[in-house]
Amino acid sequence: MRLIITDTNIIIDMIQAGALEHFVQLNFEICTTDLVVEEVKQPEQRLMLDAVINQGLLRVIELESDDIRRAFELKTGCNLKRITDKTVLLKAIDFQCMVLSGDKDLRKECLANGLEVHGSIWVMQQIWLAGTVSKEMMEALISALRRYARVPETELDKLLKDLD
Repeated sequence: MRLIITDTNIIIDMIQAGALEHFVQLNFEICTTDLVVEEVKQPEQRLMLDAVINQGLLRVIELESDDIRRAFELKTGCNLKRITDKTVLLKAIDFQCMVLSGDKDLRKECLANGLEVHGSIWVMQQIWLAGTVSKEMMEALISALRRYARVPETELDKLLKDLD
């Protein structure tokens, strides 16, 4: 099973779109860092996130002090400022795994480090390709993503068209 590490905005996008359960059941080993989990502050969102963590559907990497030090020292071309993003990048480099992020600078750093990187629309495509939701459900998930997330409208329109 292929390993994926996700940042905060993908998790929040999936929660807001009502797609978190579908996301964590994709045929990937999905992980994140404890710093990402701590960024999910809204109580309702945190309850949903904690539920998938407790079910073992999302693995949380507990960062050690050495990981934090290495992340601070990690040289980046885009000058990533947030330690959370730097730890996601650091662990992706360590594991040589795919990254899920909507953050432009983190995405650039992943590509510069030879890492595959995708965003929320790709996750929605994977949910559809997994065949676990009906067309009507997928349309509702995409509609919710459109309302709550900052994603390219043209890409969402293309995804909706591809459902036919």
